[in-house]
Amino acid sequence: MRHASRKAVGENLKGDLAPFFFSLPSGGEEFRGAPLVFIPDLILKVVELLEENDRAGRLTWHNGVIPASEIWIKLGGDKGGGTFKMNFQIVNVAAPNSVNNTCVFCCFEADDSYTNLHIALERYKEQVENLQGMTWRIISMLVLLNPQQEYGNASLSTWPCSTQIPTFNTHHQKYLASGGVRKTAQQFYNCICEPIFHIPTEQICPPGLHITMGIFTKLFELFEDFCHSLDLELAFYHTEVDKSRYSLYSQELQRLHQYKVELQEAKQSESVLQQLATYMAVLIGESNPLTADLLHQSANTSKIVKQLETKIAASTAVVTREFPLNEGPFVKELDMALQSIDVHRQQYIGGTFVGNHVHKTLKLPNINTLCSAICKLAESSLPQKSEMVATRTMIFLKCIFKVCKMPFNL
Repeated sequence: MRHASRKAVGENLKGDLAPFFFSLPSGGEEFRGAPLVFIPDLILKVVELLEENDRAGRLTWHNGVIPASEIWIKLGGDKGGGTFKMNFQIVNVAAPNSVNNTCVFCCFEADDSYTNLHIALERYKEQVENLQGMTWRIISMLVLLNPQQEYGNASLSTWPCSTQIPTFNTHHQKYLASGGVRKTAQQFYNCICEPIFHIPTEQICPPGLHITMGIFTKLFELFEDFCHSLDLELAFYHTEVDKSRYSLYSQELQRLHQYKVELQEAKQSESVLQQLATYMAVLIGESNPLTADLLHQSANTSKIVKQLETKIAASTAVVTREFPLNEGPFVKELDMALQSIDVHRQQYIGGTFVGNHVHKTLKLPNINTLCSAICKLAESSLPQKSEMVATRTMIFLKCIFKVCKMPFNL
């Protein structure tokens, strides 16, 4: 096996311990060595596989979808099983997304943070730029980026639906010129860091599955909030509970949601600042003004995180005392309906859904199962509002079905 492996990759494979950042259980981060395996010459490997596919007669231009004068190379990466794996695929084959057409050229055992990606992938920055536009047998190469990872770019969910999208670098430079304040990042499409790979925006192909999962989870959470509001109707308007308590509860619930949004943003800022501060401390020393400023910003952000966590704990105690979240009959009925179609939330990743479960839920019979469960409960528990519940439930779940079945997911 080892002989065959050496014969397949030749000298174009290296492995070593490389310095990466790791989050500490007590907070903060440390810099330590971790395994890194990589193919030094990416271009050579791409050409080797092109030659191999050409000899086997596997190259195709997909009936004109790819221009006859172009070869498309798609870069992508993802973390799983404790390792981050960066790969490329030659799109000019019959099944471009097949595992048999996927070549991993860089793999490391560490968090897939921006700094760690930079450490591992910086070596390929020039190679990717050279690959873009080079020719193979008079055919031009076109490099595509499948951004399951951000690679230092903005989250694509924040981008407008327009073909006239400025480059990531343009927004990054504007963000820096404005002072680089994290709270203003959304004004610059979250381009807070320089992209590692300078791929033209029109050559970035976000995966349909990840778009669908994001939209589905957001819409489903909104529907879950609607079910919780129906539970509040039962708890506060159909019992002897003081109506003023309902008003106070609603206000506290709104505050809790706002605190959670602010905490998520603060933690993102804290992580980026800690990584950059540690990285700069290693490169130019802690006494450097730039490093000192990053350390100061990081410390202030950590204080904000702790303050928000304290507020969330206090607010959660108030909300739970009045009416526990996700404990009402409508929310429970929704959860049981999901289980009846064999869909379960992944508690270990924040209660979200995996791709297969999203596709299963989006089948029309299963959407109808969810609708029917909530509507039947409303008929027996809130008869005076059953018509409103039925209308809103049908509209909402049909909206989820239609939006998540858009052409980008075909």
